[in-house]
Amino acid sequence: MAHRFRGQVVVVTGASSGIGRAAAHEFARAGATVVLAARSHESLEAAAEECRRLGAEALAITTDVADEQQVADLVGTVTSRFGRIDVFVGNAGLFVYGLFEQTPTESFKRVVDTNLYGHLNAITHLLPHWRQRGRGTYVFVGSIQSLLSAPYQSAYVTSKHAALGLVDVLGDEFAHTGIEFTTLMPSTIDTPIYQNGANYTGKRSHPLPPTVSVERAGRAVLRAAAHPKRYRFVGRIQASLVPLQYVFPGLFHAITGPMVETFALRGKGEPTDGNLWQPAESGNATDGGWVAKRRRVTRPLLVVGAVGAVLALAAGSRRR
Repeated sequence: MAHRFRGQVVVVTGASSGIGRAAAHEFARAGATVVLAARSHESLEAAAEECRRLGAEALAITTDVADEQQVADLVGTVTSRFGRIDVFVGNAGLFVYGLFEQTPTESFKRVVDTNLYGHLNAITHLLPHWRQRGRGTYVFVGSIQSLLSAPYQSAYVTSKHAALGLVDVLGDEFAHTGIEFTTLMPSTIDTPIYQNGANYTGKRSHPLPPTVSVERAGRAVLRAAAHPKRYRFVGRIQASLVPLQYVFPGLFHAITGPMVETFALRGKGEPTDGNLWQPAESGNATDGGWVAKRRRVTRPLLVVGAVGAVLALAAGSRRR
């Protein structure tokens, strides 16, 4: 999709790390003017410089999407400077691990303020501009958990379910108007969210396998903006669980708790608020290093397995 977005202005929230940062890189490669927004000033500037090295004009604007005035200022600054916003990627999000009773009420509300009201704030201030222009595209970066339940993630699941409901309704209300609402639902993506997120379980958090590369998710954001449709999924294996929840709900809910406790919460860790109240400047990066770690483990196993298979075949041939 080289140069697909040349001349367009794209705003990406949560652009200091993870999917947002990877998506900003993709839009930069595709020729867009990229505006990066997040709370993390230092990481945001680093991400903007990466986009400039890819040949794009890039602007970093420190923004907490939970603060409506900051979002209004973001939209106003971009439209004043560039004259328009063609695509807005609502990606900023916070994550908490903890049983409902372990999760402080203020932490729960903080997640909802960002993951739900962040979208409400953005859309509220985008719509007058897009109505005047007669077009615009909002890409909601949700989660597979916009549709699925998961224990230990009550705040995150609640916020993602609610945000999907909002974007779904807007997709109906603005159908055939030139204003598009599209949802991307990634499964487990290799981002720093697991290192940076809040965790009240007393265990260390890990991504629930299989982990998909963040670059793949970034490319999916670009495709969602270029060809909007109601839902797009990233990660087929976890996406296959969506019908399971509705066709065999007893089985689905029986396995989710053990899966999280076995694969996602391992080893002792101190309870932490993570990046709920302050951005994790030093911990921000495009990926979380989980795919690389998996490869360091699986590749030697594959080599050993391949060598073993060759030796077994050779031994079999000698016996014949």
